[in-house]
Amino acid sequence: MTGNVWVVLPLAWVGGGAFLLGLIGRLWRRARNPILAALTALIFGGGLLLQLPVFAEVNGALLGNGGLPRWGTAAPGGIVLEATPSALLLSTLALGMGLCAALYSGGYMARDPRYPVYYPLLLLMVAGLQGMLLTTDLFNLYLFCELMSVAAYALVAFRRHTDTAIEAGFKYLILGSVGTLVMLFGIACIYREMGELALPLAAFAHGIWGRVGTASILVGLGLKSGIVPLHTWLPDAYGRAPSSVSALLASVVSKSTLIVLLQVCLGLGMPASDLGLLLILFAFLNMTLGNGLALVQENTKRLLAYSSIAQTGYIMFSLGVGLRYGLPGALQAGMFLLLTHAVMKATAFFSKGVCHFYCDTSTVAELRGTAQQLPLAALTFSLAVAGLAGVPPLAGFVSKWFILAEGVRAADALIYVGMAIFLLNSLLALGYYLPLIVRVFQPLDKEDTAPRFALSPWMAGVLLLLGALIIAIGLSPGPWLAWVG
Repeated sequence: MTGNVWVVLPLAWVGGGAFLLGLIGRLWRRARNPILAALTALIFGGGLLLQLPVFAEVNGALLGNGGLPRWGTAAPGGIVLEATPSALLLSTLALGMGLCAALYSGGYMARDPRYPVYYPLLLLMVAGLQGMLLTTDLFNLYLFCELMSVAAYALVAFRRHTDTAIEAGFKYLILGSVGTLVMLFGIACIYREMGELALPLAAFAHGIWGRVGTASILVGLGLKSGIVPLHTWLPDAYGRAPSSVSALLASVVSKSTLIVLLQVCLGLGMPASDLGLLLILFAFLNMTLGNGLALVQENTKRLLAYSSIAQTGYIMFSLGVGLRYGLPGALQAGMFLLLTHAVMKATAFFSKGVCHFYCDTSTVAELRGTAQQLPLAALTFSLAVAGLAGVPPLAGFVSKWFILAEGVRAADALIYVGMAIFLLNSLLALGYYLPLIVRVFQPLDKEDTAPRFALSPWMAGVLLLLGALIIAIGLSPGPWLAWVG
């Protein structure tokens, strides 16, 4: 193995930390939940620090000072990891959200006796995602995808004492396994035609096997990204998983898989204009179906899940415009929306988890009185939902504004129609976002008791941090947009 060892250190740190925590939980039976939560947060934080040297080298490469940092061996059976700018951005986002989830779980998982299993699974899921973002060959992409997926299946079904969690986990397992099998079939087809799996391919696979392989990989990763009509697992998985897991799945896992999909298709030689057109057309389906079905949901987490499908559509539209018309600004705007969506959707799920933890609320109707009982959770939930709706001056507004501004540059009839659909869907989303905010601040009836709960410092700290980020990004988007750029 040769190359820059800093490329692999964050991945090795998180993956090794998962096995270490599993060993600690097995041997030290009296290890309390806050201790394991703190150790998990320490591992995620260490992973973020280990990425700092990689940031410096990638920035140097972008300025023309050498190539991108790589590690590994290109020999048959070897593996090469490369820290591309998008991989570094998304890996940092995954580690940051993992850190928030670990800290939040210090209070959230206090009543669950199976917490020693929970934290290693959380680390393994993020480690698998990191590997998917860094690897440069299709077979190792499949292996890292399986690592991430298996951990995610177990986390979705973690509350196994409830039938709904088992049902959601089983559905996710079946459909996710179909996705990985289809992807593996596609990889076999690519290898049959080209005789290699390293990306990018030296030439586009024009034969029947190459085209079938590319289409199969597109379907497999599209299913894991929640692209309509391959989205059917998503509402159940997000709706029944622990809120900390739902936050990670919605904020970084599915969205990062979408970026991996684009990188793989471009690496296989698929024309950027064709891939962009495909993204734009499917973005219309994601926006419309996600917002339309969110309107009729009574369960709050399922509503947020369908909202995530719609938000994926917004991101796909911006990325599709950038690829179709060669507009780097549209790609930048799409990645900026991915960043802001991660912060806002994680805040929404974390806040909803607080409501369920203290008040056992599941439906939208049960959110009534939240402001009286859990004022901080009500505030951060409202900030997140208002941001997702695009209310100025929050993070969601500026990210959508940048997308529309870049769409105008395309000067094409299809994009004008797409922007109209984008705006109509944003207005449609107000039909379920605004009632959520109203319900949260609606007081209970006088005869109902409304005790005010003392929020766990673990959960309160995370809510305060993410709520402040929603406001900060909205008021000063320049540094964040430049970082994404």
